[in-house]
Amino acid sequence: GLDRLLSVLELPRFRKIQHLDLNRVFMAIKKKGGKNKPVQPPDDQSKFLEVLEIASKLPLTWLNLSYNDLPSVFVSSPQFLSRLILKIPHVDLFATCRGASSDFIGHFLNSYTEASALHTVDLGGCDLDTLPTNLVTKLNCLTNVALEGAFMTMEQAKAFLVDMAKGSKIKKFDIGCELIVDKDTYSDVFENLDPELVATALNNLEHLIYNKLKDAKGDCCDFPPDLHLERFLQVMGRKTKLKKVEMEENNFFHVAPEVVAKAFNNLEHLEMKPNPFNTSAQIVATLELMAQKTCLKYVMFEYEDLSWLNPGLVARAVVQVEQVDMKCGLSRAHVNAILREIGASSKIRRLNLGNNDVSKVPAHVRES
Repeated sequence: GLDRLLSVLELPRFRKIQHLDLNRVFMAIKKKGGKNKPVQPPDDQSKFLEVLEIASKLPLTWLNLSYNDLPSVFVSSPQFLSRLILKIPHVDLFATCRGASSDFIGHFLNSYTEASALHTVDLGGCDLDTLPTNLVTKLNCLTNVALEGAFMTMEQAKAFLVDMAKGSKIKKFDIGCELIVDKDTYSDVFENLDPELVATALNNLEHLIYNKLKDAKGDCCDFPPDLHLERFLQVMGRKTKLKKVEMEENNFFHVAPEVVAKAFNNLEHLEMKPNPFNTSAQIVATLELMAQKTCLKYVMFEYEDLSWLNPGLVARAVVQVEQVDMKCGLSRAHVNAILREIGASSKIRRLNLGNNDVSKVPAHVRES
């Protein structure tokens, strides 16, 4: 319980602790009617505040407060909670105001300045739709933002993306697979906005995590074309600040192979994995362009095997990338082709062939 946690945190050995996970130690459950009811006895709130006071004196770089009943803490100590959040570089607040007041989020966002230590925040699962729009746009002042499953209004989302498109400080934006929910339609709020705005804004980041079809059932060809995804990839292929995307769970099926190829080759980091929503034509087009001209510096292949791909094409593509991990089964022809292709004009500096057997590759090829 909280008594035990207090006694542990007060021990001298923990005075230099930098990472502290306090998720689910002071939870609230949602009753019918939308109000929250504390799980713990009322006197536990004062104990939880004591825990937070101790945490405020530690040299923390990461604090996880997810699933805690922070709205009730904010009512009793608004200034203290904001100061605590703003003095720590990375704070996780997942589902801390689901069906409850988000005033504490608005308070620390309003108090945020460039001098604040906070640069990474997780507000996933939070009801942000009651916040003033100007405070939602202030998230663009942070470096890393996670909003998986958060609720927004369409007006908030549009203002947030307009600011992002103009020039956001966000480098990593994590929407995960639960999406940002439109509070009126209960659908993906970005899908309700202009595709051009969404595409321009998201291409102004460096790292994007955005999966719309996690655990989707059915054949990929039965899903309708994703116009927002297509426009996003078109913009990415033309000009982007993105270096890495984690978007495997999206319906690429209807997007032209050349559009996918240009987009992926404009990144710096690409992980190619089995994906029922990708076509073989898209993969071949990506490798063909990679062999000719690419911005990629790292590529990982994580297929069961690449026997269906031309060995010469695979070889010409991978040697144009600085770092390559082949986490897949390769035929002797593929291994031979890759090793033969490495030469003075190739860009590759590190090649990991995984568990593939190179013992049967001719010695003159291995040594060259």
